[in-house]
Amino acid sequence: MLDVRLPIGWLFLVLGVMLAAYGYANPPAESLLLGQVSLPLNLDVPWGILMALFGLAMVSLAQMDKLKVLEAQLQESKTASPASSSDAN
Repeated sequence: MLDVRLPIGWLFLVLGVMLAAYGYANPPAESLLLGQVSLPLNLDVPWGILMALFGLAMVSLAQMDKLKVLEAQLQESKTASPASSSDAN
């Protein structure tokens, strides 16, 4: 069965990288006025990085879960092997 974290993780990872790259390539046209200080604000870059980090976390969690399942299957096969070999003798 497909773990839903894997496709969602890849989606957020790819879109986050694309959004961050777009933010770096296109500087903001306007500045944010905070009091009398003008700050150049481009929200694409931090949100792209956050989306990419979330996607990376989802993909990593899905891969770790897959490894745990494979490890459990390996342990089951190891515990089943000595019993079947002792029955053969």
